[in-house]
Amino acid sequence: MINDRLIEADSLVVEPGRVSVDVRIPWYRAIPASCIRGVTVRVDGQVVPTESLRCELNGKARRLDEFPDLVDESWFTTDSLTVSGELDVEAADQHDVFVNLQLYIPYIVTAHGVLMIDESLERQMPGGTR
Repeated sequence: MINDRLIEADSLVVEPGRVSVDVRIPWYRAIPASCIRGVTVRVDGQVVPTESLRCELNGKARRLDEFPDLVDESWFTTDSLTVSGELDVEAADQHDVFVNLQLYIPYIVTAHGVLMIDESLERQMPGGTR
């Protein structure tokens, strides 16, 4: 897949008690938003709690459990999914950022069911503010 651009360069934002990072679709075609299965974000070894995760797509932030119903909304290859959550991170010039993204590819069906891709990337990034 296309995981070398999974984390958008220089998109990490560190605010008091919260972090966010822009994630790009690791696929060559748009998919329905309902195909977003899971997202994990880790900054400097600390995992953002799943219950605090919010994913902003097409101008609206949602919890992960809201995505299965979004069959009429698409994630396009030119758009970012901004993933944010509650996390206290020490101030630093650089941060280690890890993202794991799980997606269903609805138009590829195998003998085991609909194809699910599971992509991860870790990179060092400066922590900016918005």
